[in-house]
Amino acid sequence: MRKSQLYSHIFVYILTIILISFILVYGYNAVQNFKERAEQVQCLKFMRDLQNAVESISSDFGSIKRKDLQLCAGYSQVCFVESVQSPSLPSSVDPIIKDSILSNTGRNVFLVEKIAKESFDAGKISVEPDVLCIRAVGGKISLKLEGKGSHAELSQWS
Repeated sequence: MRKSQLYSHIFVYILTIILISFILVYGYNAVQNFKERAEQVQCLKFMRDLQNAVESISSDFGSIKRKDLQLCAGYSQVCFVESVQSPSLPSSVDPIIKDSILSNTGRNVFLVEKIAKESFDAGKISVEPDVLCIRAVGGKISLKLEGKGSHAELSQWS
């Protein structure tokens, strides 16, 4: 084998290693983006399911419905805030939730990891106490929704 042939083989090996590295990095990034999108879709589904459940039962006075909801990945609990009357603030409330209530943002559902990170408006809800936090079990929460005519009353399904 001549010296020039040896150099050409090294060049082919280096190009192969570079090409495989690019393919692996691109594949890893594509999988990570897909995973992030799936988590975003799961959060949007949770929000839509809760909003639809509250809307559908609000006007049906006296009816009670159980709703099991899959919580977004990474969150350990959901906190609901009274939106029919002005809520009283217990001292143990997360500061982000407290700030949101005091500034009248209109958001009444908070997704909590260690602190509240996501929030949205689920419609007219009442809860007892005025800030009700429910821990997720296996990534799910079970709600008891009761129609009150103009709003829905939420509590944890026992």
